Amino acid sequence: MSSITFSKINLANLIDHHIALLERFGIKDEAPFSLIFFSLNDAKEIDNLELFQRILRKTDALFNHESDYVVMLAGTDWNGATELLSGIQQFLDQEPLDTIVCYPEDGQNSETLIRKLRETVEDYCNVSPEILK
Repeated sequence: MSSITFSKINLANLIDHHIALLERFGIKDEAPFSLIFFSLNDAKEIDNLELFQRILRKTDALFNHESDYVVMLAGTDWNGATELLSGIQQFLDQEPLDTIVCYPEDGQNSETLIRKLRETVEDYCNVSPEILK
């Protein structure tokens, strides 16, 4: 497995492109996806990007800015996203935080989903990460 890494400036465009593909193929309501956020501000020294590229699937999109990460998990509902995020947080010895949004429940476009994720991160982590601005 190996996820694809994108620049943070492509986050909204990739989300909207993915939604457009779901709509084009008529599976908008059948193929959820999730966005998760985690930060390595207090994490031990590891080769972060390479590690996460290896543990995520080829269909997952990894976005990174400084020590903050957003992952778009295609075909993954809230339960699957929770399981993955919990594993990452446990590996990093971090408190489990529910920093997840899901399409279509939490929003129908990139603007709404990113805003909802930013609000969730601000509420749970008490930070306003640059990657979500």
